[in-house]
Amino acid sequence: MSTFFGPVATGVVLFSLLVGCGSHIAGPGVLRDALRRHRTLPRRLIPWAAAALPAVEGLLGVAGVVALVSGGRTALVLVLAASAALFGGYAGYLRHVLASGRGGPCGCHRTDIPLSGWAAGRALTYALLAVAGALLAGSARPPFGDPAELATVTLATLTFTGLLWFLPLALHNPAEGDAAP
Repeated sequence: MSTFFGPVATGVVLFSLLVGCGSHIAGPGVLRDALRRHRTLPRRLIPWAAAALPAVEGLLGVAGVVALVSGGRTALVLVLAASAALFGGYAGYLRHVLASGRGGPCGCHRTDIPLSGWAAGRALTYALLAVAGALLAGSARPPFGDPAELATVTLATLTFTGLLWFLPLALHNPAEGDAAP
Protein backbone atom coordinates (compact mmCIF):
# COMPACT_ATOMS: atom_id res chain seq x y z
CA MET A 1 0.00 0.00 0.00
CA SER A 2 2.78 2.46 0.89
CA THR A 3 4.48 1.75 -2.44
CA PHE A 4 1.39 3.23 -4.09
CA PHE A 5 0.16 5.79 -1.54
CA GLY A 6 3.60 7.28 -0.80
CA PRO A 7 4.39 8.18 -4.42
CA VAL A 8 0.83 9.37 -5.11
CA ALA A 9 0.69 11.56 -1.97
CA THR A 10 4.10 13.01 -2.82
CA GLY A 11 3.13 13.55 -6.44
CA VAL A 12 -0.12 15.29 -5.55
CA VAL A 13 1.67 17.67 -3.20
CA LEU A 14 4.50 18.48 -5.62
CA PHE A 15 2.24 18.84 -8.65
CA SER A 16 -0.19 21.02 -6.66
CA LEU A 17 2.66 23.29 -5.60
CA LEU A 18 3.74 23.72 -9.21
CA VAL A 19 0.18 24.23 -10.47
CA GLY A 20 -0.47 26.75 -7.67
CA CYS A 21 2.68 28.66 -8.52
CA GLY A 22 1.80 28.63 -12.22
CA SER A 23 -1.72 29.80 -11.50
CA HIS A 24 -0.43 32.73 -9.43
CA ILE A 25 2.08 33.65 -12.14
CA ALA A 26 -0.63 33.50 -14.83
CA GLY A 27 -2.96 35.72 -12.76
CA PRO A 28 -0.56 37.88 -10.73
CA GLY A 29 -3.17 40.23 -9.31
CA VAL A 30 -5.63 37.58 -8.11
CA LEU A 31 -3.79 36.63 -4.90
CA ARG A 32 -2.90 40.25 -4.10
CA ASP A 33 -6.54 41.32 -4.54
CA ALA A 34 -7.78 38.39 -2.44
CA LEU A 35 -5.38 39.22 0.39
CA ARG A 36 -6.49 42.84 0.24
CA ARG A 37 -10.16 41.85 0.46
CA HIS A 38 -9.50 39.45 3.36
CA ARG A 39 -8.28 42.42 5.44
CA THR A 40 -6.00 40.33 7.64
CA LEU A 41 -2.53 41.54 6.65
CA PRO A 42 -1.22 45.09 6.91
CA ARG A 43 -1.53 46.75 3.49
CA ARG A 44 2.23 47.19 3.14
CA LEU A 45 2.79 43.41 3.53
CA ILE A 46 0.23 42.37 0.91
CA PRO A 47 2.47 42.87 -2.16
CA TRP A 48 5.28 40.98 -0.41
CA ALA A 49 3.03 38.09 0.56
CA ALA A 50 1.50 37.97 -2.92
CA ALA A 51 5.00 37.64 -4.41
CA ALA A 52 6.51 35.38 -1.75
CA LEU A 53 3.81 32.71 -1.60
CA PRO A 54 3.98 31.69 -5.29
CA ALA A 55 7.78 31.82 -5.13
CA VAL A 56 7.80 29.48 -2.13
CA GLU A 57 5.34 27.15 -3.85
CA GLY A 58 7.46 27.07 -6.98
CA LEU A 59 10.73 26.55 -5.12
CA LEU A 60 9.28 23.74 -3.01
CA GLY A 61 7.75 22.11 -6.07
CA VAL A 62 10.97 22.22 -8.09
CA ALA A 63 13.12 21.14 -5.13
CA GLY A 64 10.74 18.25 -4.48
CA VAL A 65 10.83 17.07 -8.08
CA VAL A 66 14.63 17.26 -8.12
CA ALA A 67 14.82 15.32 -4.84
CA LEU A 68 12.34 12.75 -6.11
CA VAL A 69 14.11 12.16 -9.42
CA SER A 70 17.60 12.14 -7.89
CA GLY A 71 16.58 9.84 -5.04
CA GLY A 72 17.43 12.38 -2.32
CA ARG A 73 15.27 10.96 0.48
CA THR A 74 16.33 13.51 3.12
CA ALA A 75 15.76 16.44 0.76
CA LEU A 76 12.36 15.03 -0.19
CA VAL A 77 11.35 14.67 3.47
CA LEU A 78 12.41 18.29 4.11
CA VAL A 79 10.46 19.56 1.10
CA LEU A 80 7.37 17.62 2.13
CA ALA A 81 7.65 18.83 5.74
CA ALA A 82 7.94 22.43 4.56
CA SER A 83 5.00 21.83 2.20
CA ALA A 84 2.94 20.46 5.09
CA ALA A 85 3.71 23.62 7.06
CA LEU A 86 2.84 25.85 4.09
CA PHE A 87 -0.46 24.08 3.35
CA GLY A 88 -1.26 23.90 7.06
CA GLY A 89 -0.68 27.65 7.23
CA TYR A 90 -3.01 28.13 4.26
CA ALA A 91 -5.70 26.02 5.95
CA GLY A 92 -5.38 27.96 9.20
CA TYR A 93 -5.38 31.30 7.43
CA LEU A 94 -8.45 30.45 5.35
CA ARG A 95 -10.27 29.12 8.42
CA HIS A 96 -9.42 32.35 10.28
CA VAL A 97 -10.70 34.53 7.44
CA LEU A 98 -13.93 32.54 7.29
CA ALA A 99 -14.39 32.52 11.08
CA SER A 100 -13.90 36.28 11.22
CA GLY A 101 -16.71 36.69 8.66
CA ARG A 102 -14.55 38.48 6.13
CA GLY A 103 -14.92 36.20 3.10
CA GLY A 104 -13.87 37.45 -0.30
CA PRO A 105 -12.20 35.51 -3.10
CA CYS A 106 -10.09 32.44 -2.42
CA GLY A 107 -7.04 33.75 -4.27
CA CYS A 108 -6.00 30.22 -5.17
CA HIS A 109 -7.17 30.19 -8.81
CA ARG A 110 -6.95 32.62 -11.68
CA THR A 111 -10.73 32.92 -11.45
CA ASP A 112 -12.65 34.74 -8.74
CA ILE A 113 -13.83 31.84 -6.57
CA PRO A 114 -15.39 32.91 -3.28
CA LEU A 115 -13.57 31.73 -0.18
CA SER A 116 -15.26 28.72 1.39
CA GLY A 117 -14.72 25.89 3.80
CA TRP A 118 -13.95 23.73 0.76
CA ALA A 119 -10.82 25.77 0.05
CA ALA A 120 -9.70 25.46 3.67
CA GLY A 121 -10.44 21.73 3.63
CA ARG A 122 -8.47 21.31 0.43
CA ALA A 123 -5.46 23.06 1.98
CA LEU A 124 -5.73 20.78 5.02
CA THR A 125 -5.90 17.75 2.72
CA TYR A 126 -2.72 18.90 0.97
CA ALA A 127 -1.03 19.31 4.36
CA LEU A 128 -2.03 15.80 5.41
CA LEU A 129 -0.86 14.36 2.09
CA ALA A 130 2.49 16.13 2.56
CA VAL A 131 2.84 14.59 6.04
CA ALA A 132 1.96 11.16 4.65
CA GLY A 133 4.42 11.65 1.79
CA ALA A 134 7.17 12.62 4.25
CA LEU A 135 6.46 9.59 6.45
CA LEU A 136 6.46 7.29 3.42
CA ALA A 137 9.35 9.02 1.62
CA GLY A 138 11.25 5.76 1.31
CA SER A 139 8.56 4.52 -1.06
CA ALA A 140 7.93 7.87 -2.75
CA ARG A 141 10.42 7.40 -5.55
CA PRO A 142 8.46 6.55 -8.69
CA PRO A 143 9.05 3.00 -9.88
CA PHE A 144 11.00 3.96 -13.01
CA GLY A 145 11.82 0.31 -13.67
CA ASP A 146 8.20 -0.83 -13.96
CA PRO A 147 6.24 1.06 -16.64
CA ALA A 148 2.87 -0.23 -15.41
CA GLU A 149 3.47 1.02 -11.85
CA LEU A 150 4.81 4.33 -13.12
CA ALA A 151 1.74 4.78 -15.33
CA THR A 152 -0.61 3.90 -12.46
CA VAL A 153 1.09 6.28 -10.01
CA THR A 154 1.21 9.05 -12.61
CA LEU A 155 -2.46 8.69 -13.56
CA ALA A 156 -3.54 8.54 -9.91
CA THR A 157 -1.43 11.62 -9.12
CA LEU A 158 -2.88 13.61 -12.00
CA THR A 159 -6.44 12.51 -11.18
CA PHE A 160 -6.28 13.31 -7.47
CA THR A 161 -4.49 16.60 -8.11
CA GLY A 162 -7.15 17.63 -10.62
CA LEU A 163 -9.97 16.65 -8.30
CA LEU A 164 -8.49 18.54 -5.37
CA TRP A 165 -7.50 21.54 -7.46
CA PHE A 166 -11.00 22.07 -8.84
CA LEU A 167 -12.90 21.11 -5.66
CA PRO A 168 -13.67 24.67 -4.47
CA LEU A 169 -14.73 25.70 -7.97
CA ALA A 170 -16.84 22.58 -8.53
CA LEU A 171 -18.61 22.98 -5.20
CA HIS A 172 -19.21 26.69 -5.59
CA ASN A 173 -22.87 27.53 -6.02
CA PRO A 174 -23.24 31.10 -7.28
CA ALA A 175 -26.82 31.16 -5.96
CA GLU A 176 -25.45 30.89 -2.41
CA GLY A 177 -23.17 33.93 -2.71
CA ASP A 178 -20.00 33.92 -0.62
CA ALA A 179 -21.38 31.69 2.13
CA ALA A 180 -19.13 28.93 3.37
CA PRO A 181 -20.55 25.40 3.42
